[in-house]
Amino acid sequence: MKTIIIVHGLLAVSVLLIAGTVSRPQATLVRPITKGLLRYADEAIGAAARLSGRHLDDAAQASLRRTVATAARRHGDDVLVAMRNGGLELAEAAARHGDDVWKWSSRVPGAARSLALHADDLVPMTRRLGRSVLRIEAKAPGLPRMLTGRYSDDVVCSFVRTIHPDDATKAAGFLGKADGPATRALLLKRYKETEGKILKWLDWKTVMAFGLTAAVITSAHEVSDGIQEGLKTVSQTSPETFGQTLTDLVAPVTGPLGWLGLGAVVCLILAITLGLHLPSRAMREMARVQAGWRKEKTPEAGTPDNGGNAPDQSGPPEEPGPGRDPRLDTPTQE
Repeated sequence: MKTIIIVHGLLAVSVLLIAGTVSRPQATLVRPITKGLLRYADEAIGAAARLSGRHLDDAAQASLRRTVATAARRHGDDVLVAMRNGGLELAEAAARHGDDVWKWSSRVPGAARSLALHADDLVPMTRRLGRSVLRIEAKAPGLPRMLTGRYSDDVVCSFVRTIHPDDATKAAGFLGKADGPATRALLLKRYKETEGKILKWLDWKTVMAFGLTAAVITSAHEVSDGIQEGLKTVSQTSPETFGQTLTDLVAPVTGPLGWLGLGAVVCLILAITLGLHLPSRAMREMARVQAGWRKEKTPEAGTPDNGGNAPDQSGPPEEPGPGRDPRLDTPTQE
């Protein structure tokens, strides 16, 4: 009996020793991390205060330091980056709307400032539609709020989940020119199928002039893919819109080709005309040249012609010599 009691006592002591050994390193590691986080939190709070143009007293600084350090330990060091980008308003938004503000801002630090200033709009929207709202907000500030005020949640949800943030502004412009909900849905569907290339295929001038219709989207998609059956279907469903759109699309190509065709016809007529008259004219010219050569041969130098006149001496005129006395030319009398 005593042996059993002694064994149990030894086991209890061993457990206590093991627990103390395991817990002691954890205690020694927590303190440096906390002190480091507090120091980095102070730096982030200072940058946020400068961004917001405000000054904090010591009590507010200490309270905010603990809040930021706790959020950083929970969601990662990106909370410090979000604090720098969002300003003091980000901490105030987190105090009103909960820990989600810290989590979302740490995932999308580029949207921290918008989230801090427009938390009342962006927080409910992000909870309904997901963090893609903040990704688009980071690239195009104000665009998700504009879409929410103009379209239904289904359209906005499909937009933010389908459109890449870099294409959000251009896609929203085309979406605003759509003539109905079916066209908007078709645009988003074609965007997903073509991985965004449909925005490059659409002609902005045509969309601005005639609006965005299903015929325009389908024709751009099918023409770019080289599928002719799609064109037939569109021409049957909406012939007037498709005809006008197709005319505008091919006008830059058919215009130069028309002038080239007219020029080719003119060149062909000239070639035929010159080809018919050129042999006879050439033969007459050659005969006349040969006759002129026989008739108008140049006589030899010094030989008089039929009229008894000597031909003019060719060559450059002689330079005048030195002056002579005229008396030397007078003959002498003997």
